[in-house]
Amino acid sequence: MKYKMVVADADGTLLNDKKEITAATKSSIKKFRNMGGIFTLATGRGILSATPYINELNIDVPVILFNGCIIYDPVNKKILHEKYLSDDLYKLTANIWQEGRYDVEILVYSIDGIFVNKISDFIKSYMAIEHVKCDVVDDLSSLNKIIKVLFRGNSKTSLKLVDEIRQLSDEPFTCVQSDEYFIEILPYGVTKGSALIKLCEILNINIDQVVAIGDQDNDREMIIKAGFGVAMGNADDIIKNSANYIAKSNLEDGVSDILEKVINEEI
Repeated sequence: MKYKMVVADADGTLLNDKKEITAATKSSIKKFRNMGGIFTLATGRGILSATPYINELNIDVPVILFNGCIIYDPVNKKILHEKYLSDDLYKLTANIWQEGRYDVEILVYSIDGIFVNKISDFIKSYMAIEHVKCDVVDDLSSLNKIIKVLFRGNSKTSLKLVDEIRQLSDEPFTCVQSDEYFIEILPYGVTKGSALIKLCEILNINIDQVVAIGDQDNDREMIIKAGFGVAMGNADDIIKNSANYIAKSNLEDGVSDILEKVINEEI
């Protein structure tokens, strides 16, 4: 096969809208791996929320988590690569949000867990769907070693908040949209694309031999950097225009379709 590794986003890509991996997708992944291919994930999810899918697919190679902030070895349960927000940038972000001028919710991610200021209806739903627990902290600015911050709500409101942080911060950071309602702040220079380059170094694979599949803004960099970039049929036009190929949607087993094309050397 021309391509040795396939890296897929999870939500909106590998997973259907019920957060399931279909039988057809599992079958194609198994076939690809049996032929010597490597299949792994690049997701905004953390270790806890990605683990059920890692286990379901028996993934035995490192995965990209937290939108590129962490590369995690699920076999040895070791973090191979990690990036954090600086304490100053994080505290500025938390303090501006805590002033209450922006009507969006906040989730703060660290290796130790996910922190919020209250358990809203959305947070209850999020915990159930993502298989995670969120801990309540009265003063979010007191936290340390933060990987990323997620704002949930009207994306225009979240982006105004991000603009204020950018204007007041002495240091740059990365901002990505990972869902219609999710805007994330990540360490500067960190994307799934930067993590994919690092993962290829770890696995000693040429990035030209990698297929990357995604559907959201946070997938764009890895789609561009991979040897063959694929946008899901449910992706928006910006992502589609960045890709070499547009697959079927996540409701039409788009990942399975791409894997079969890789196996049959049709791409």
